[in-house]
Amino acid sequence: MARTARQLRTASVLGFRTFTLRTAGAFLAFAIVLGSVTGLACVARTVAAEAVGYLAEDAFFTGALGDGLNLGRNLTDKGGSRKGSEQGLYGGSAAIDVCDPDLLIDFLLRAGNGKKKAAWAKALGVGAKNKNVRKFVKSLTEVVLANDTLVANHGFKKGRANRYDAVLEAGTAVLVDVFGVPRVKCNCGNPLAVSEHEPGDVKVEFKGKGKGNKEWKVKKDQVVRVEKAEQPQKSLTVVDVENPDEQVEIDLPEDPDLTVGDDEKDSESPSAELVEIPQTRGLSVADATQQLEAVGLVVETRTVDDPDVAAGLVAGTEPEGGGSVAAGSTVTLLVAAEPTDPGTVTVPNVVGLSQAAAEQEINVAGLVPAVSTAPASAEQVGLVIQQEPTGGEAAAGSTVTLVVGVESVGEEFIGGTETGTG
Repeated sequence: MARTARQLRTASVLGFRTFTLRTAGAFLAFAIVLGSVTGLACVARTVAAEAVGYLAEDAFFTGALGDGLNLGRNLTDKGGSRKGSEQGLYGGSAAIDVCDPDLLIDFLLRAGNGKKKAAWAKALGVGAKNKNVRKFVKSLTEVVLANDTLVANHGFKKGRANRYDAVLEAGTAVLVDVFGVPRVKCNCGNPLAVSEHEPGDVKVEFKGKGKGNKEWKVKKDQVVRVEKAEQPQKSLTVVDVENPDEQVEIDLPEDPDLTVGDDEKDSESPSAELVEIPQTRGLSVADATQQLEAVGLVVETRTVDDPDVAAGLVAGTEPEGGGSVAAGSTVTLLVAAEPTDPGTVTVPNVVGLSQAAAEQEINVAGLVPAVSTAPASAEQVGLVIQQEPTGGEAAAGSTVTLVVGVESVGEEFIGGTETGTG
C-alpha cells in the first residue's frame, strides 16, 4: 500500500541489544529460594501465548488483514512496563507492509457484521456508528511488535467481546494509536488494550499448537507491556526490522481521512461530548456505579472470573477505565465472581528428583509446576533442590514452585519462570 502520509527517517540506534546482567543472576536465584522458603513466592497469572500468524479461537476476523514478520527473536532486550512514547517498542522499515486497515474497515462496516462492529467498538471505547469506526481505524498506524508484548486481547464470543490477557510474539503486526498503544491485532482484527498485569507477574500457556500456534521461548525479562503516553505523539521511533542496529522514525496521522459516504451524512448526528471512564477496579459495585453515573454514563454489570479481585468487587470495565467515550454511552462493570472450588489434591514431595521426573509427578497430581533455577553443588545440578509448597493439600490446578540446581558461574542467564507443559 502507498504510504504518502508516512516519511521514514533512519537514525542510529542507541544501545539496543547491549544490556547484559552479570552478577545479578546469583542474587536473583538466592531471592527465589528465599521466597520459596519463607512462603513469599506468589502464584503467577496464566495468560495465552500467541505466535506470529496464529488465529486464536473466537477471532473477530478471519481474512487476510496481515500476519506480521517472523523475526525469530526480540529486537531489543528491554522489557517491563513502558510508555508508548518510548523508542524501540515496535519494528518497522521503509518497505513494511504488514496490515490492511482498509480491509478491516470494509469488514466492520459490511452488512451482517453489525454485532461484531458494536462489540469491537465497545471494547475500544469507540462509538459504533460507521463514521466513528472509520475515523478510529484511520487514526491508527501499522507496525510490528519489537518484543514479546503483554496485552489485553478480545475475541468475539456469544455476541460480545471476550477479554483475556495474552503475550503476542515479537513480529506480530498490530495497529497502534497516537499514544503508542497497540489497539488492533492485524491478522484477526481483535481489539487490544493495556493489560492490568505486569509482565513479571504472568506465566504463558500455549494452546492451539495443532492450529498453527507454534511454541517459542518466552523470556520474561524481555516481555513488554505498553502504557498510554502522556500526550499524543507525532511520530514513533522504531527498530528497523531489516537492520536492527538502526532506527526508523514513523510519522503518525495528524488529520485522518474522515470522509463519510452519502448514506451517512444525514443519519449521523454531531459528535457527543466525550467523558473519561473512571478507574473502578477494586471498588464496590455501588461505588463504581456512582462514579460512572456521575460523569454521565449508563451502567450495566457482568460477572467475570478474576482471582486477583475479591468476589463481589469490580474487576474493571468495558471499555477499560482511562479511555474516553461519548456521554450517555453504556459501560459494563465487570464484577468478580465467587471462585469455584476446584477441589484439593495431595502435593508430592519431589525434592531430589530430576527436573523431568519432578514435573511429571506434579502434573500427575493435578498441579502445575513452575520452574526456576539456583546455583548448586555439582551433585545437585539438574535436581530439584527446593519446592513450595513442600507437601500437604493444595487446590487442584494450583502452582508448585520447583527450584532446580544449576552450575554456579560468573555470568548467570536471567530468564523467566518456565511453566511445565506435562
